[in-house]
Amino acid sequence: MTISKKSNAFEKIGKAEVLSRLIDIFGSTNVSNKQVDLYPYSYDMTENEPHMPDFVVIPENKEQLVELVIFCNQYAIPIVPYTSGNNVGGLTIPDYGGIIVDFGKKMNKIIHVNDNMMYALIEPGVTFGQLQKYLEENYPHLRYSYPNAPPYAGVMGNALLSGMTNLGAKIGSMADSVNGLEVIIADGDIVRIGSCFYGKEEADLNSWWSRYPMPDLLGLFVNWQGMTGLVTKCAVQLWPKEPVEKPQLAIFFGLTDLAPFLREVGKIDIINDIAAFSVEVAKMEVGIPEPVKYPEEPYYTAVIPISAKNEEHLNVKLNLLNEIVEKLNHQGTNIHLIDYNEFSKLYDLKARNIYDLPSQILSLHEYSGLTWFGAYAPTDKFEELIEKTDKIYKKHGFPPFNYLKIMKGGHYGIFRPIFRFKRFTERERVLKLAEEIADTCIALGCIPYKTPSWLTAKLREKINPGWIRLFEKVKRCLDPNNIFNPGRWNTSPSSNKN
Repeated sequence: MTISKKSNAFEKIGKAEVLSRLIDIFGSTNVSNKQVDLYPYSYDMTENEPHMPDFVVIPENKEQLVELVIFCNQYAIPIVPYTSGNNVGGLTIPDYGGIIVDFGKKMNKIIHVNDNMMYALIEPGVTFGQLQKYLEENYPHLRYSYPNAPPYAGVMGNALLSGMTNLGAKIGSMADSVNGLEVIIADGDIVRIGSCFYGKEEADLNSWWSRYPMPDLLGLFVNWQGMTGLVTKCAVQLWPKEPVEKPQLAIFFGLTDLAPFLREVGKIDIINDIAAFSVEVAKMEVGIPEPVKYPEEPYYTAVIPISAKNEEHLNVKLNLLNEIVEKLNHQGTNIHLIDYNEFSKLYDLKARNIYDLPSQILSLHEYSGLTWFGAYAPTDKFEELIEKTDKIYKKHGFPPFNYLKIMKGGHYGIFRPIFRFKRFTERERVLKLAEEIADTCIALGCIPYKTPSWLTAKLREKINPGWIRLFEKVKRCLDPNNIFNPGRWNTSPSSNKN
């Protein structure tokens, strides 16, 4: 049985009284304190320690959540937001118990799509598969940008945590594409952020089109891992769906040949995205569960989605891409380009999983554990990151599962080592591997995202002290009783007390 860290939440009020109040707010069928119902919320697939919640509630509307927040703030009861639990950072594990708010069951509506200004207004429980299906059926000329994640993963969580997508090379992280939010803060106020801030009670559905030029308060809720309020609505940008597509596959025979290619391609605005994998990950994509790199095989592959207005436009992009490869090969790299559609036919279309997003690579989930060190990275350090992590993988006896991307026209990159493991027998081993890779990457300037608590503890040793003091002041201001997802960024129920 999993346990929670010590919390004084129920010293002021008994659990029986809390249960009664939750039933008053949500109804008896939408509240549970049964162990069999709580257990699935106590853990995820990562190395992070499990902890049991005390209650789970299933909200239907924001009015219920206002009542919940006011009640929990009065008694300092932790609240942890949850959609599908499909994160790789322990972010919804209730470190200090309290109440899980499961948005995925009923607050999962696509409220509005603005065709002209290209955004979707959604509730927290909307999934990537749901949004994709809705757009294909109703707005086939528009697209959202999907991550390398299963269709049942949540859209809003990925956006609020600066997740990556298959348009990352063009637009950057999904946090850059959030237009506005509706948030419930600790005193029960409902706050609308962005151009939707007009209107006393409700905002016009067509007013969620921008986060500027008013002061950008969105940053108070982005990358805070649910620590500053409950987000109940989010407007995310959509993009025109170009009619012609011809994805490419790049193959890299030198260990670091990938790095200059990513930098060069990122700067010329011809690709939607580039998802680069060590060859071991590429083998998993096509259904090889225990992949091994053989001596004559390439070190890395990269899937390159390219779309265009017409064939002429596409040919210009492909010619520019080939010119980059020719130039780099002349300088000493060994890179080859292949038509990805033709390549995927060799593997009974299994290789389409990494292109036709959202999707799930089953081989990644064949073990009971999956985690990563995901970081925004300086692209001029890609070579050093690849070389050093390759040695660390070998030292610990793990295959090098690396994932790299170029973001926002080459302004930064993503470097993400991935670790499969047997959660009940290899946790300590994978944690040592992850910690050594984290230390190496942070020393080279990488900034982790979707960070578990053990990793934010490392960051606090290097972060500017003034930043930490400001961070803690903002947290105390917005959440004086530390009810929102305590434990994230190494906060505890007592950390807000003077």
